[in-house]
Amino acid sequence: MREGAVALRIKAIGVFTVLTLGLTATPAQAAAWPGDSATKTADGTNVFGKNLSGLSFESANVVWAVKNSPSTLYRLVPSGAQWKVDQTRSLSFKNGQGDPDAEGVVSTPDGLFVVSERDNNDDSTSAPTVLKYGSGSAATSEWALPGMPDVDPNDGPEGIAWVPDSYLTQNGFKDDAGRTYNPADYPGHGSGLFFVGLEATGQVYVYALQGTAKLLAKFASGQSQVMELEFDGSQLWATCDNNCSGRATTFGISSGKFKLKATYNRPSTLPNANLEGFAISPSCVNGKKVVLWSDDDNTSSHAIRSGSLNCTV
Repeated sequence: MREGAVALRIKAIGVFTVLTLGLTATPAQAAAWPGDSATKTADGTNVFGKNLSGLSFESANVVWAVKNSPSTLYRLVPSGAQWKVDQTRSLSFKNGQGDPDAEGVVSTPDGLFVVSERDNNDDSTSAPTVLKYGSGSAATSEWALPGMPDVDPNDGPEGIAWVPDSYLTQNGFKDDAGRTYNPADYPGHGSGLFFVGLEATGQVYVYALQGTAKLLAKFASGQSQVMELEFDGSQLWATCDNNCSGRATTFGISSGKFKLKATYNRPSTLPNANLEGFAISPSCVNGKKVVLWSDDDNTSSHAIRSGSLNCTV
């Protein structure tokens, strides 16, 4: 989403019209954040401005971030207690044209992938797309995402995560037709599946990216909206912004399906801001993992905040 969330909006979803309020009811069993309550700013003053939308750790010392307007990809590295920009490049679609509304990014063993909800040069048209990038500005591969409902162009796919085939097969993941997932059934899809969160409905969609994108399953994120998805190696996280008070939900596979495990409140010192990005470091140090949030509104002139997560969660 390009700007802060509005308090009242009308969304057309298929043939239905849904009226949504800016706040949702607190889940009955939301728990305290499973890490330190302390958070801090993790970027310099006004480095990114508004619209920083997605984050992903490549390693403990490399983070990728995307800005949705103008479409920009950043490579970040540690600099003391902050993260500084190491590389910057603008993004375009595979044909070298357009301005992808880059809302989420994920670093995988198969490459770097970005999810876009539309072309900013035609922002009245919804166009859910996953784009793969190499070292250049133009996407090397591009997939239109089937199966999503017709929503407002600014309420489309907001977050993306990658889950390895090894985790899915070890835990007996099944598609929505009840078939046990077999990676060999999807030649050319890489080594995992992509999970995409739809802001408007809070639904999560699971895709195999082959020559075209194949929708395998979908499930509810446990919140009215979803802004980011993150796989930490053992479970999937879905986060929401100030529309849901910055809460997060976690999921594991049970009886072949992704099922809700827990709901967590944001850390008590984290502002209830337009938090659109969320990433967890792959490294555990002294029982903690570094966690980063990106703030689309650049609250108090900062777009990235850091905290911690217990490694045992």
